[in-house]
Amino acid sequence: MPDPYYASVDDLKQELVHGFRAMALNDLGLGLLAHLTARMPGADTYWTYQIGQSVEEVRLSDLREVGFDAKAVDGTSPINPSILCHGDVYRARPDITCILHHHSKASIALGAIGANLAPIDRNSGRWHDEINIVEDFDAPEIANQGTSMVDALGSGKALILKHHGALVTGRNIRETVVAAAELDRAMEVQLMAMGAGTPAEIPQAEIDDCKKFLASDMFADGTWNWYMRTMARRGLLDGASE
Repeated sequence: MPDPYYASVDDLKQELVHGFRAMALNDLGLGLLAHLTARMPGADTYWTYQIGQSVEEVRLSDLREVGFDAKAVDGTSPINPSILCHGDVYRARPDITCILHHHSKASIALGAIGANLAPIDRNSGRWHDEINIVEDFDAPEIANQGTSMVDALGSGKALILKHHGALVTGRNIRETVVAAAELDRAMEVQLMAMGAGTPAEIPQAEIDDCKKFLASDMFADGTWNWYMRTMARRGLLDGASE
């Protein structure tokens, strides 16, 4: 399993479980309506959890290997049909190894008014020219929905799904989870600013500078380690390895 981020499948699966718990830490889960998947290196499959739990409840034993057709490799586990579009994205973008989808209040609100994220601070500047809107989003389990999402994503890193939240991609699990949390905070700030007036955008030089740091491995790793310490203190990792 040659992979630059994980020494073994077990390491990948453990970080995936921690990714689900970190989604809960950042309020990116809503009951059963949040997805996190991680591509299996060297195969047309990915790992996720069987439907029936919220993100803070996911354990190692709940993970299932799923084909790009959203069917469990073991042929029996109940898998959320909404992850069908993940296979389309993985197939079209070999550089993407993790996908996170959530229905946060900020992402739904921003999408409902048809607004994209504007570079009004360093957090949002990091996403400049890397996030698009899917205007005709219907339902992720519909076969052709993945095609429209792939087209909208292009070479970018995230999507606002109109009336349906956000989808964030990354090179590994921790990068994706951290990016999703930072993106959601940027959306909240923009909505607050729009409610108070017309937000001014930061200059291109600052956009370029914040991209270098906020999209770096150093930022993702450091933030992830903070998540892990925080979750340990709060008991949010209890039962994760079961």
